[in-house]
Amino acid sequence: MKYIFWPIIFIYYLFLYWYGIHFLSFSIIEAASIDKFYILKVIFNLFHINNDFILRLIPLVFSFFSLILFLDLSGIYLKSKYKYFSTLIFIFIPGFIISSIIINKSIFLIFFTLLYIYTFKKYKLISYILLIFYVFIDYSFIALYFALIFYAIYKKDTKLLIFSLILLAVNANYFDYKIHGKPKGYFLDVLGTYILIFSPFVFVYFLYTIYKGFFLKKDVLFFIGAFSFLLSIILSFRQRIKIDDYAPFVLPYVIYMIKVFLNSYKVRLPRFRKSYKLLFVFLFFTMIIFDIALFLNQYTPARNLSNSFYFIKNLAKILKKRDINYLKCNNEYLCQSLKFYGIKLGNNYYLNYSIKRNKVSIFHNKKKILDINVSNLNTLKK
Repeated sequence: MKYIFWPIIFIYYLFLYWYGIHFLSFSIIEAASIDKFYILKVIFNLFHINNDFILRLIPLVFSFFSLILFLDLSGIYLKSKYKYFSTLIFIFIPGFIISSIIINKSIFLIFFTLLYIYTFKKYKLISYILLIFYVFIDYSFIALYFALIFYAIYKKDTKLLIFSLILLAVNANYFDYKIHGKPKGYFLDVLGTYILIFSPFVFVYFLYTIYKGFFLKKDVLFFIGAFSFLLSIILSFRQRIKIDDYAPFVLPYVIYMIKVFLNSYKVRLPRFRKSYKLLFVFLFFTMIIFDIALFLNQYTPARNLSNSFYFIKNLAKILKKRDINYLKCNNEYLCQSLKFYGIKLGNNYYLNYSIKRNKVSIFHNKKKILDINVSNLNTLKK
């Protein structure tokens, strides 16, 4: 396996880079992510990123670092011969693919989560330092501190319990985190998004391993993955949550899923292992089919992602052909996306974007001069 592992990884990242450059635009969602996530804002300001070639490298670099950490972490939890097998499964999880090709905080959170678990297993002192550092990165780390509180209770680790409680309080206060709202049925939305992140049948197995894990000896990896998932589900009963605040802490749980599968497989005699082999082939095959559908579909399977990933680059070309190089927008992040492709802010024209109608209207002196159905600009339809 290790002899074919790196060639597969090379082809995998080459394909993602090619796809990102040719078929994705710098979207409204990505512009908003930069504005709201400090690390991304620093990267963009520091390196003055102004083209797709560099833009798509950012998540891919952190995706590769995450892969290396996942590989090493798999070596801790699984026998050496299975760590390559485990990592290949991880990179084909739809949620990891999405995080690897779009500008979003998810891939950074995945990396930081894997780094914490790795240092927790190998260098305890560094793991405590990381927890302090994470307090000021993003409010999403509340999920991590929440999981560690329950892990500390389970292990009767008073030091970690007090430490996690303090950090959770500081993080929540620093980012002014609020829990609000009345029950509105967002639970089904969140559950559906997790299905898209894992693929339907893999998600069912994910739920099974969480259930089974409560009856087995539990590890910090189990608590971070399972309790981050449970926290997101609980909060979804009262408010609309952002899935990228929780899913990155859940994805490393893939190691635990594989561990549970291998343990069940290995305790059975060879003649009784056929059903497990069929189960693995079924789960992996359906996940790959889901991945293919992900690339062929104009909508990426993540909550609140619009088709702005697929039309803005072509919209900018149309505007330039009509000598519309300066405009204002009803959506500030759309203007930021268009600025990336050379359409700057100005008072000459006004752009109104209707997400529900997939329509862009251009006004000059309050007179409509152009209507564009952006679904016809989809780069995947070339």
